[in-house]
Amino acid sequence: MLTLYRLMRQPLLHFLVLGACIFALYDLVSPYASGGGGKPDSEILVSRLQFDRMKTEFEAIWQRPPTSDEQQALIENFIREEVLVREAIRLGLDQDDAVLRRRLVQKMEFLAASAARSKTPAEAELEAFFLDNQKKYVQPGRVAFEQIYLGRTTDEAQVEEIQAALRAGSPAEELGNRTLLPFSLGRSAPAKVDGIFGEGVFDSLIALEGKDWQGPFKSGYGYHLVRILDRQAPRHLTFEEARKFVSEDWSLDQYNQLKDRQLEELGSRYTIVREKGVE
Repeated sequence: MLTLYRLMRQPLLHFLVLGACIFALYDLVSPYASGGGGKPDSEILVSRLQFDRMKTEFEAIWQRPPTSDEQQALIENFIREEVLVREAIRLGLDQDDAVLRRRLVQKMEFLAASAARSKTPAEAELEAFFLDNQKKYVQPGRVAFEQIYLGRTTDEAQVEEIQAALRAGSPAEELGNRTLLPFSLGRSAPAKVDGIFGEGVFDSLIALEGKDWQGPFKSGYGYHLVRILDRQAPRHLTFEEARKFVSEDWSLDQYNQLKDRQLEELGSRYTIVREKGVE
């Protein structure tokens, strides 16, 4: 009798009893409860399509077909997962799960993307899309130049001294302050020039006239004398040159349109109610 009394006072027993009561109460009020019309189907079907998919995934990973024992293990693992997923849904564990919600949203968007990818545009559609978005299809300009670094600050005397040395035939790469910046840069696109010398430098360089040493010219590091060696202005691509990009952009545009239409259609099935204070 004393042993039973001590057992009844154990916190672990209280916890187990309370847990059992909670699950019993949930089973009564849950929309999936027996007789509630929402209980998941008790039959688990391992279809031929699912079985083939499991084998295909196995072969993709292991580069060989599964053995007989491995096929049975695949089936048993599928059944185990299905049991756990259905029970998790029955217990409402799928509710208010941010990770699961994002995954479901991704799957819905993947369905829209698959439908968009299955569409093949007619030539006239691609050409019309190209004309409507022609400003996007531009080959960036390029510039090649040399630079002499003057430092974080400069003055007219320094600039004149270096210009005089250049006129006298002194090697340009030996003039100015020491720096890790390259002395010369071959024909380069905006991203490369700005990546090395600072944002906006390409636009300033491409606008310079002539091929003599000019400056002082300001970059993200300070001041320079620069000499333009070659320049290539940006130009619009022809349809044939841009075809690959146009096709990809057209597919993306179709996907966005289809996604918006599907969301609008699905959203029309619901009535949105906002509680007071939700704006």
